[in-house]
Amino acid sequence: MTALPFSRLTIIGFLLFAPGLYYTLRFTSGFFRMVYRKFRKGRPYLQGSALDYFWFAVASFAATMVGAVLLAASLLQGGLQPYEGTREVGIVQALAPEKGRIRLTLDLGMTHPVRQQMETDLPGARWALEGEFLRWRSVPRWLGFADGHRVEAALGSDTDSGAPDRPEKARALIAGTYAPWYLARRHPRWVPFAQTTARRTPWLPAEGRTFKIIVTDMGYVLVEKVQGANEASSDTAAESGSGGR
Repeated sequence: MTALPFSRLTIIGFLLFAPGLYYTLRFTSGFFRMVYRKFRKGRPYLQGSALDYFWFAVASFAATMVGAVLLAASLLQGGLQPYEGTREVGIVQALAPEKGRIRLTLDLGMTHPVRQQMETDLPGARWALEGEFLRWRSVPRWLGFADGHRVEAALGSDTDSGAPDRPEKARALIAGTYAPWYLARRHPRWVPFAQTTARRTPWLPAEGRTFKIIVTDMGYVLVEKVQGANEASSDTAAESGSGGR
């Protein structure tokens, strides 16, 4: 569901947009009244009042546009999970119930915007996760701008080898494509200070292993979760290997 989140960016945007729209309409109507009085004989008119109303309307309109941009930015980042540096954001288990089938069980935690826990079946021999990423460029962070991400889909491939970006055979939606993010990605000129990218993990076989989903500034990294005393060392080695791809 697309909705404005209750955040600092939303509040500031609303405080600019709502009064700005009201005064834009008010001063615009006042400008036309003053113009009418100026050229209508017998009507009282104060010299320069039409120009004053005009500039007040322009300033109010500028505030309205700034508020609208902030509200649009809040909507864009509101459907994503905030990026707070490299950290674990979920767990995925990959099983092969039968040859040519992959079963993924995901637990993405309470901070993921939709479908925190789910299980999905895919045809194929290899699987990967694809995510949507948002990064703001040259914006005042104190206003509430925040980078974001979310796991968009699980992918299945019927080939054991090939290019990392090869087309998938099957796609199972997890969070699904976020409409504002899709529009910003398809029309980057509309939001020039927002960088939107779709990134996927390396293709992996379904061998009954469990992975931690680590988000980094380069995308998602899958680190095998190993139970036992060697878990810490095994996780470190797997993360370093995945990060070097």
